[in-house]
Amino acid sequence: MTRRGTPGRESAAARSRERRIWYGYGQLTRAEKSRFGVFLHDTTRLFAEISVFSLPVLLLVIEHPATGRFDAKATGLVAWIAAVVAATLVRGGFVRPLATPTPGWVTLSPSLLLLRIPYFNGGLALAIFGGLWVERSIAVLAPASGGIGVAAGLAWAAGVATLASLSFPGIADRWLSTVG
Repeated sequence: MTRRGTPGRESAAARSRERRIWYGYGQLTRAEKSRFGVFLHDTTRLFAEISVFSLPVLLLVIEHPATGRFDAKATGLVAWIAAVVAATLVRGGFVRPLATPTPGWVTLSPSLLLLRIPYFNGGLALAIFGGLWVERSIAVLAPASGGIGVAAGLAWAAGVATLASLSFPGIADRWLSTVG
């Protein structure tokens, strides 16, 4: 344990409404925020983190050919948003992560940065392309149920991306225990 809590975890952010603010020109300060302010602050942080580390799969989604009304861009957008919202809720302490008793999101330490690349890309790829597969499977089984297939594909994308974000802190704990 470090003096700040569990190694690799931002537990203080989950337990507090205080956030660090950067005003530019090297000026940092801390401010107490409302619960909504904490949510907005954490959303921008997690949106940037997930987006940067997921660029390979997001670029693949952009280049994926559209074959009908429902394509990878729709499931990609839903999965991306769901992953960011779930991670934001974990970082802000609104929701506890799965498979770990420690609250809070994962720090940006070097070994955990390496874990993020395959984890976020794999999780979003499973959510996005799995959602496409679900929609196409329903369309083949019941051609007249186009709306049901689309809804099921989007639900798959949102569910898998949410589960991936909620599971990431527990997986990061296991990663740190083996890698160090």
